Amino acid sequence: MSGFVPFQALMASAGSGKTFSLVVRYLSLLFMGESPDEIVALTFTNKAANEMQERLIEALTHLHERDELKEIAALCGADETAILQRRPEVLKRLLAADTKVMTIDSFFARILRKFALHAGIMPNFGTFEAQHELKVMARFLKLCEIEGKESTLVAMAQISAKRVSDIFGLLDALYAKAPQLRHLQFEAAAMAPHEARAMALHAQLVARFEGKSLSDRGRKALEAESVEALIGKTWTAKASLEYWDFKKHYDPQMDVLLRQLQGALRGYMQAKEQTFFAHLFELLDLYKSAKLTVAKEDNELSFDDITALVYYLLGERIDREFLYFRLDSHISHLLLDEFQDTSVLQFEILQPLVEEMVSGSGVREHHSFFLVGDVKQSIYRFRGGTKELFGAVTERYGLTVDSLRTNWRSSVNVVTFVNDTFRGRIDGYEDQLTKPGARPGYVEIVEDETPLEGMTAFVERLLALGAAPGEIAVLTATNKDGGAVQETLNARQIDVVTETTSRLIAQRRVRAVIEYLKYCYFDAEIYARNFCALADIAVQPLPRPIRAFDAPAEAVREVITRFGLFDGDLNIVRFLEVLERFRDLEAFLFEHERIDTKAVTQEREGVRVLTVHKSKGLEYPYVVVLDRLGRKKADTAPILYAYEGVELRTLYLRQSKRAEFDPAYAAALEREAALADDDALNALYVAFTRARENLYVVRKPKESMFERLGLSSMTLGTEGVLAAAPALPEAPRDIPYQALALGRQTEVVTAEKAAVAEEPFAVTFGLAMHYALEMMAAFEIEDLAAAMTAVTNRYGALLDAGVFETIRGRLTRLLGDETFRRLVEGEIAREQPLMYEGELRYLDLLVRQEERWVVIDYKSARRYESEHREQVGFYVKAVRAITEMPVEGYLCYVLEEGVEIVRV
Repeated sequence: MSGFVPFQALMASAGSGKTFSLVVRYLSLLFMGESPDEIVALTFTNKAANEMQERLIEALTHLHERDELKEIAALCGADETAILQRRPEVLKRLLAADTKVMTIDSFFARILRKFALHAGIMPNFGTFEAQHELKVMARFLKLCEIEGKESTLVAMAQISAKRVSDIFGLLDALYAKAPQLRHLQFEAAAMAPHEARAMALHAQLVARFEGKSLSDRGRKALEAESVEALIGKTWTAKASLEYWDFKKHYDPQMDVLLRQLQGALRGYMQAKEQTFFAHLFELLDLYKSAKLTVAKEDNELSFDDITALVYYLLGERIDREFLYFRLDSHISHLLLDEFQDTSVLQFEILQPLVEEMVSGSGVREHHSFFLVGDVKQSIYRFRGGTKELFGAVTERYGLTVDSLRTNWRSSVNVVTFVNDTFRGRIDGYEDQLTKPGARPGYVEIVEDETPLEGMTAFVERLLALGAAPGEIAVLTATNKDGGAVQETLNARQIDVVTETTSRLIAQRRVRAVIEYLKYCYFDAEIYARNFCALADIAVQPLPRPIRAFDAPAEAVREVITRFGLFDGDLNIVRFLEVLERFRDLEAFLFEHERIDTKAVTQEREGVRVLTVHKSKGLEYPYVVVLDRLGRKKADTAPILYAYEGVELRTLYLRQSKRAEFDPAYAAALEREAALADDDALNALYVAFTRARENLYVVRKPKESMFERLGLSSMTLGTEGVLAAAPALPEAPRDIPYQALALGRQTEVVTAEKAAVAEEPFAVTFGLAMHYALEMMAAFEIEDLAAAMTAVTNRYGALLDAGVFETIRGRLTRLLGDETFRRLVEGEIAREQPLMYEGELRYLDLLVRQEERWVVIDYKSARRYESEHREQVGFYVKAVRAITEMPVEGYLCYVLEEGVEIVRV
């Protein structure tokens, strides 16, 4: 392992090639003989996981002309020629493996599916970003009623002056941090004694001014009928009463009473805090129960649920070694991307795996741990991420820390501006270097009292210079600001794509279909009119055929056919696939707003408008960073989380003016404000480094979020845009709208692979049947028993015994089919990986016979025969081109009623 550092951390500045480094590291492990089954690479987003998966295949396929080759050779201590000679073998191993390149959430979901029954849920659970809040709240309130906790809920609402829905939000936040709170203890404390003492001391102070010629202002300042009124008085926080209206009549005993009063007020606030948290933690157990109950009923979990349950399994139910090393295979190498975004809780779950890596113990001699991050881009503290974790982990495990400083993304002037702006402002900032041959680029800052107009001027200027709308991004502070940008640009006839408009259910034709479904269900004419408007058809009386269907997907197919809605829009195809999840129309209509599936990207072309937080990990040729449109909102979160490094030490109840009476609280508040300032600074760094060519900043004269940076109006460089690539004519295609086949084709490079998705029964059945065929040593009846044992072990938690008998019956008939037996005579390859014309596919069965090849594709239903034929046709074409031999392709329908073999 010549240049290979087993335990390494990379500080990767924006645009410095972290994905390149991860790909090189991963491929180097393969060239050093490590199995891809033993490598886990975890990223923060599905986009990053997909990008890495694709880059791995692409780099290996074209390694002879890729920059990765030199780096891999250096890490492996090998000659580049030797690396290229081994490339086919390494590519074959990678394509044949169940690669573990995924998000942390996906990895945790994978663990949970393996051990779901230990947590009391079914392994085929679906996932959403959040559970159905109304269901959880209803269940929680019911549990409060059953357990007699309504009074506790009311008391909390009174103490904090919060609504029940607000308290529900607090419980949700605590739920996500629950494992970090296990060391905290709170006990309800009586506030009345502190209140009585404070009011008594106040009375004594007032008495000392009796008979004195106080001003009206002084007498009014002394008036207070409650402890809360006392807290609101300015004088109660003073070090002495020897000032202004009180100075003339001051005596030292007044300060003695003042200090005692301050102690009583502090005691009152602390008792209020203890009581609040004692009640809150009392309700937290009920909240957890409500969430788990709803999860079991709906068979769906949020990502927070998954993380919490995996942590619970580690701590309570499953031995950690059993959990980690009874997965699909032993894990020897761990690669972590965007480590600054990893939460403390997430790392605690990964920690046993990391310790296994760095200990050097285990089955294999070689282990490695590799992480990549940039604390300058730590902007997810509200999700539990903490920049201190990077330093804590690298120090604890003795990782070698190196830096990636060359910016391979941005132009010279963008890099120069970023360096000048953040040098000395971000702790430990190191200047980024520009890549060789980088374009000069352009930076402009304007100060505008009407920032929306300034932003629009930049966008219109770029469009006039020839920039494509999709090359321009406007980054905003909030979603509300993004809405204002969209409205402003739309008013100028400029198309916009936002986070909302990029969702599948926001696409025009999909929205039309949804309106039709509402019309069918609710029988309200307004929905029929909406449908006609969105579908661009004349308003007419509409039939309501949907009640004849149990599954909404079937009804939608009829709607699309009847009204000719499919015009090549692939979002209709994707929508049909999504609908397969829902058992009936009612379930869809009451859940469709939660569908977060993304639209097919080529469907819309427009200026991208998104928040700075959403822009992380993305890049655009031209970026406009817009100042905050409104005023900065004060932090009104009722709970203050006090951290020391990565450890959550305690909680404080945020109370007005408490800092003036409680030094520990004041220190925690100051620390929180400093962290919030760091977050804001990091967010601006993220925003500016999204630009590849030109960066524009629109700054307000007052209350600007750029104030800390000291920016003033300026230009850097000469403005211009990249020449557009010539458009290639595209032949029109007749694309069928039907959903894609649901049988197993292990397409490892797809946009959806890393997503944790709910699988309908049909998919699971198809997967199980394919797996049984894959597990057969030979296509003989005596091999069926072992194959069925394997499939039962793998899918036993997802399918019942009757289903396995159905699969056994179908396969028995297949093995007895004379045509099938004749076709499989020869050298057999199962699940054969195949790359052709830039597409990666897996063939169910490839048979080498004396003078020809035979391609066989299994199907468990004939529902999409036209797509099946097209699929096998592609396989035949690919094998023929690669082998230069005759090839025959067959569809093998293994049906309940019998076996049908169709030549393509």
